[in-house]
Amino acid sequence: MSQKNSTPDDANVTADNHPIRVVLADDHPVMRAGIRSLLAAKKDIRVLGEANNGLEAVELVNSLKPDVLILDIEMPLMDGIEASSVLHQGNSETRILVLSSYAEKDYIRLVLEQGVSGYLIKDEAPRRIVEAVRRVANGEKGWFSERVMPLVPFPQSDPVKQTQ
Repeated sequence: MSQKNSTPDDANVTADNHPIRVVLADDHPVMRAGIRSLLAAKKDIRVLGEANNGLEAVELVNSLKPDVLILDIEMPLMDGIEASSVLHQGNSETRILVLSSYAEKDYIRLVLEQGVSGYLIKDEAPRRIVEAVRRVANGEKGWFSERVMPLVPFPQSDPVKQTQ
């Protein structure tokens, strides 16, 4: 399937023609509900489960095998950095999209070392979150909010998708 600069609304972007399967991990119920509502309105995205801490996120990813995990950083029991590390070390095929309140260089560096596909800030435009989920599900890496771009420690040759 060829990639386009914009993804049409409700376009199925998975290679095997199934809805994009997502797990949400955030310790704030209101945040999870908002993201769930945003994604549930899209025909090509299906939320499989929700976790309120990193330990639950790892368990859900291992049992449900989603295409994408939307992962917060600051959570109880196990934070998003440790959860992404556990999944990376376990060779999980689930792609991770961090959605955090923190635009801090150390957090960004730590999760990128664990192979996450992108790092968005929670004040990102809803349409960009949906687009990032679709593109990450399709194997793209390098989705960053504009606010974090100056903090991303990447080589000049890496392709990076900046959200605006």
